Amino acid sequence: MAIGSAAGGWINDRLSKRFGNRIGRCMLAAAAMALAAFFVALATQVADARLASVVLAGGALVLYLGSSSFWSVTADMGGHSAGSVSGVMNMGCQIGGTITASLTPYIAERFGWTPSFLVAAALCACGSLAWLAVDPERKLVPSTWPAAEAAGRVRA
Repeated sequence: MAIGSAAGGWINDRLSKRFGNRIGRCMLAAAAMALAAFFVALATQVADARLASVVLAGGALVLYLGSSSFWSVTADMGGHSAGSVSGVMNMGCQIGGTITASLTPYIAERFGWTPSFLVAAALCACGSLAWLAVDPERKLVPSTWPAAEAAGRVRA
């Protein structure tokens, strides 16, 4: 994961400079998540536990190729509110991690480990598709608070 994260940052920078942020950030993240889905699904077909561990490590490596994109896009879109946007994104990730820690063994207990890993692969594939809809050039527009506007402190 450490190698994937560092390499992903380097790739992100190179692609963004050459092709723009849409390719450098979003397409990199989409490709990384799609590859992670492939590795997780592939791990269900491996009979040897040691080899499955290596395949899953490959999935973690490619997933982390896209991690720099996650944070870069929050800075791109969030502008002056990048810290808040990053915090909300991180909170969503932590909630997902919390649910996954309970959901994975629940699925495995009822249906087996293969379906459990296939659900994880499907979620990675969905995340990959979701990245195709992200536009890092679209900036978030600050909203005005109705109470502040009514008090005359904020102008519409």
